Amino acid sequence: MNKNLSSNKKGIFIGRKNLLIILACISLLLAAIYQQFSNKEDILSLLQQGEPAAVEFQEISGVYKTYELRDENGNFLSYGVMTSASGYGGPIKMLTFVDQEGFIANALLLEDSETPLYLKRVLAAGYPENLQGKVVTEPLVDQEGIDAVSGATRTVEGITLAVEKGMYQIGQNQLGLTVPTLKTFYFQWQDGLVILLLVIAILAATLKKSKLRPWILVATVFILGFMENNSLTIGNYMSILALKMPTFFERPIWYVMVIGIFFVTLLLGRNIYCSWLCPFGAIQEGIYKSLNLVDYKANPKLIQTARKNRWFFLWLAALLALLFNNPGIASFEPFSVFFDGDGNTSQWIMMGLILLFSIFLLRFWCRIFCPVGTFLDFLAVCKRKFKRFFRKKDEASGKPAVASCQRTTLMDKEKCTSCSKGKPEEVQLSGGDKIVAVGIFIIWALILGALIQNLGLF
Repeated sequence: MNKNLSSNKKGIFIGRKNLLIILACISLLLAAIYQQFSNKEDILSLLQQGEPAAVEFQEISGVYKTYELRDENGNFLSYGVMTSASGYGGPIKMLTFVDQEGFIANALLLEDSETPLYLKRVLAAGYPENLQGKVVTEPLVDQEGIDAVSGATRTVEGITLAVEKGMYQIGQNQLGLTVPTLKTFYFQWQDGLVILLLVIAILAATLKKSKLRPWILVATVFILGFMENNSLTIGNYMSILALKMPTFFERPIWYVMVIGIFFVTLLLGRNIYCSWLCPFGAIQEGIYKSLNLVDYKANPKLIQTARKNRWFFLWLAALLALLFNNPGIASFEPFSVFFDGDGNTSQWIMMGLILLFSIFLLRFWCRIFCPVGTFLDFLAVCKRKFKRFFRKKDEASGKPAVASCQRTTLMDKEKCTSCSKGKPEEVQLSGGDKIVAVGIFIIWALILGALIQNLGLF
């Protein structure tokens, strides 16, 4: 009787869990459909935002959509051209107006994939209004008043590159001017270091050269962290979901990092990035191993229960990114705060708490909150399940399938039970556990705050 009751409860729980998964997937699908159709605007009203006197337009052939604008008397006003280039989070779409004399009459930012905090800095610095009056026959970077913005260099580069694409096309095709050759491939020597580091880490992990791991983690802190500020964020993968990926030739290193690690994880069935390459994870691990002087072991049930909420925040971040058509909104992680000193108030407080708790818990953020780790772990588990499904000899021999924990290398000095499918031993929460639980609730609230601030609501 008790067995049947237990079986029924388990069946109800699984049914509810599957229902929640289905509803979550449906909500993301509806949000994706909504964002694909919600931003369609009438061309004339769009052109009138930059050229209010325009009442008619004629589309002109070209690589980029170009329009000849005229007023109510049929007099020529300017040429308008729509172009896009890769910013930090994805494509930046610009509408540039060029007059008959070859000067920029106006420039409008139509769409972006940037984190609102960084975009706000760029707009506060005068972009794109400061592009007005610039001549189309010279690169914008060589002209007066075009300055870099600290912490938002790639956003500025995306805006100026998009404008240059349009103004060069109009200058050459419509005005018959001699314009500079536009750079078509962007690869820096720092990108080469990133690729070298990725290759070394993947080989070392695959060949089980664990002695190299501490040195690789130190290298990731300096190269991926401080030098490039190129930690993987969930916003990177939201760019794929929202179909707002940067152009390969403009951001090749984005594809190496985001797409490359995606396929490496799927191919090997192991989350190598979190264990070997995450700079923020390396910082936490370094803090724990150098500063931990307290013999504290977290209650496994507390950690396991807290970990389940990672999926809620991952779903919420994805939903907001799709609804607002901006993958940058999803990036609530505190990585840029630590490595570049940039972030909203919630992220600053979050970072401080995470580093504090990392003294007592190994990789506190990674184990309980990280959305990228959640996603990559899920990919690795899918690969292993797929592999076991086709490995019938294990089933025939009667050997039970053993799930390998992707956190093993992270927990080499303590027993990890947070990923276990088994029921953790019932242990009463200690005073330390209660403090950790309060910290977890505060960080959950800060994650919500970071997402709200990313929306620009306050």
